[in-house]
Amino acid sequence: MPPWNPDDPFGLKFGIQPAPPIEPASNALMKAISEYGSSSAASTPAPEKPPIVKLRDSVAFGKKLLEKKTVNKATALQWSRQTRGAGFSLFGKDAAITKNLDSLIKEATQPGLSLSQFTERLIDAEILLDHLSKVADSSLSCQFSTTARIPSTKNIFIIHGHDERNALSLSQLLRDQFTLKPVIILAAAGMSRYLSDKFENDAQTCSFAFALFTPDDEIKNSGQIYNQARPNVFYETGWFIGRLGRQRVLLLLKAGAKIHSDLEGVSRIEFASKVEEKFIDIQNELRAAKIIA
Repeated sequence: MPPWNPDDPFGLKFGIQPAPPIEPASNALMKAISEYGSSSAASTPAPEKPPIVKLRDSVAFGKKLLEKKTVNKATALQWSRQTRGAGFSLFGKDAAITKNLDSLIKEATQPGLSLSQFTERLIDAEILLDHLSKVADSSLSCQFSTTARIPSTKNIFIIHGHDERNALSLSQLLRDQFTLKPVIILAAAGMSRYLSDKFENDAQTCSFAFALFTPDDEIKNSGQIYNQARPNVFYETGWFIGRLGRQRVLLLLKAGAKIHSDLEGVSRIEFASKVEEKFIDIQNELRAAKIIA
C-alpha cells in the first residue's frame, strides 16, 4: 500500500478511487420510495372513467357550449362523438341507443346540427343521465325483489313520444272502458329535469305500463333509413321492465316504427294508425296480467 501523501489525500495519483461517501439510511430509503413511485406512475395507466361519469362529462360539455354560444359544426360533432363514446361504454355497440348515437354522429357530420337540434339532443342525453343516476342511487341504497315492489294500484303508466293523440286516446280507453287510472306525462320544451323527476315519482305508483312505439325519428344507419321511437321511450320502457318485469309491460307498435332485438320477449300489439283498433287485444293483455278481471 503506498504511503499517505498530504498533497494527494485520496491516493488519486496512484489510481486509488475514493470510497463513496456513506449516505444516511433514511435518505436512501426516501430515495428508493421516490424512484419506485415514479416508475410505478409511469408504468401504470390512469384508470378509465366509469361510463356514467363519461355521460355526465358529455352533458356538462354540451351545456358549456350552449352557455358560451360556441355551438357550431365542429363542436357539435365533437360533442356527438363524446356522447356516443359514453353510450358505447354503457350499453355496448349493438344496443339500439348506441346505434342511434352512431346516426347522431352522421347527422352532425353531414349536413350538421342546427342549434335547436343540438339542444334537443342534449336534453335527451340529460334525461338519460338523470334516469341512470337515480337508478344507480336506488340500487346502492336498497335491494329488493321485483314482485315485492309492484304497487297494488290501478295506476297504469303510458310511455309515449311525439304521438300524443294516440297516448291520449289510450288514456281515455283505459279510464272509460276498464276503470283504470292512466298516468301520462305530456312533454314541454326546456323541462327535462322537471320531467325526469316527475317520471320517477309517478312511475313508482304504477302497477303496469304501456309503451307506445311510434315512428317519430328518422334514422340513417349503414345505408339503411328507418323510423323508430324517441329515445325517452326506450329508456322508460327499460326502466319499467327492470322494475315490474316483462309480464307487466306491453308494447304498442305503430306501423312504420322499427323495434330492436333488445326488447324481444316483451308482449307487443301492432296497430295501423289508431290504438283503439286493438281494444280486444289490449283487454286480453290486461286480463292476462291480472290488472282487470
